[in-house]
Amino acid sequence: MLAFFAGAQAKFLPPTERARFVTAGALMLLTAALATCAGATVVALGFGIGTLQALPFGIFYALFIFFIDRSVLLTQTPYRYGADGGVETGRAGFSVAVRVFIAVCAAVIVGETVLLRIFESSIASRVAEIQQEDAGHLLAGWDANQESELAARTADLAAKQKGLDAADDLVEAKTAEVNCQLTGGQPGGGPACLGGAGPVYQIKLAELAAATAAVTDATRLRDAAQRDLDEFRAAQKARRSDFAATVQTTTGAADDLLMREKAFWRLTTEDRSVLVWRLLLTLLLLGIDLAPLLFKRGLDRTSYRQRERLERWRDETSVEVDALQVGHTARERRDLAPVVAARLAGRWEDYLLRRDGVETAVRWTADTAQARLAEEEISADQESRLRELRRQHGIVAVPRVPTSDAEPSTPAVTTGSAAAASATTGSAVATGPAVPAPPEPS
Repeated sequence: MLAFFAGAQAKFLPPTERARFVTAGALMLLTAALATCAGATVVALGFGIGTLQALPFGIFYALFIFFIDRSVLLTQTPYRYGADGGVETGRAGFSVAVRVFIAVCAAVIVGETVLLRIFESSIASRVAEIQQEDAGHLLAGWDANQESELAARTADLAAKQKGLDAADDLVEAKTAEVNCQLTGGQPGGGPACLGGAGPVYQIKLAELAAATAAVTDATRLRDAAQRDLDEFRAAQKARRSDFAATVQTTTGAADDLLMREKAFWRLTTEDRSVLVWRLLLTLLLLGIDLAPLLFKRGLDRTSYRQRERLERWRDETSVEVDALQVGHTARERRDLAPVVAARLAGRWEDYLLRRDGVETAVRWTADTAQARLAEEEISADQESRLRELRRQHGIVAVPRVPTSDAEPSTPAVTTGSAAAASATTGSAVATGPAVPAPPEPS
């Protein structure tokens, strides 16, 4: 079973190499167990739940790591053609790089999680310091905001008081002008006033009433601003106390993984021994996590792996050879296609010529036989008519005298016995020219 975990079939393993694959399978199981603990611890610390509740997450992470390790062990470095034309072993593939990346990330995260548990008491004091600092920064910001608000309210009150003073000065000036109009005279060295309640007096009296109303409005605004400022100063301490309680509650509840990591980093900068612990634990976890990958180099040198690599190389090269052969055949067929087409065209043309010759010879033979048959019919008809005439008139046939080639041929006269013999045997005398032989088919 352990050899199967390492990606080998036990029945095909040599006895001398079985121990290596069993060891690789055991390392994969140990790595999966470590991944279970690591995944459960990280989830428990990150989400603030119990380790047993986070165990399903750890099992899922362990299965993920286990199957990645098995895929890496099953992935062999193939043969490839070198620059000199020889065959050499290739490099590690993409799956190995992904596995190394996951191992580095897991070593860092798991190492941090374990160290957070180990230095939990020292980290707690740093967490309290960070929380107090954060609360102080928040209160300082709140105080600065309140100071700016107080300065703005004070400036508004001063502006309202300045407007009231200006309104009072205007009332005093308008009062002096109204009195001048009633009594006459020259107030303040100015122009002389007309005595009596005349039109000018009525105008000055209206201006005095408007100035008095402006004083009333300015006083109301000044009193409202003073009231707001007093209320703001009176409630400032209560508001600060409420804000401080809220800040204390908020910062006190901020005890998550990020806050602990900040406190742990502060502890690391203050104490260099913590940094040594972090490096050592991270490297240890990284070595344990990468143990199956490091052991893979030894497995690749076994005869079992070499036979598998050779069979794979043979399959790949055979497929490549078949592809090259198919391509070569296709190119040859493409190049020979015009020649084959020309030869087939010539053979077809020769076939057509021979077929035409045979057909011509057959027609010639048929025509010749038909002509000979017609000649025989004519000869038979003539012989029949001659025998009929001789029988009717009692003419005795005279034998035909052969002549030389220079003399013209004369019809031969047969005797009655010859005619009778001829009639008895059914032979006929050919009188026409000889029929030529048919031509030979080409």
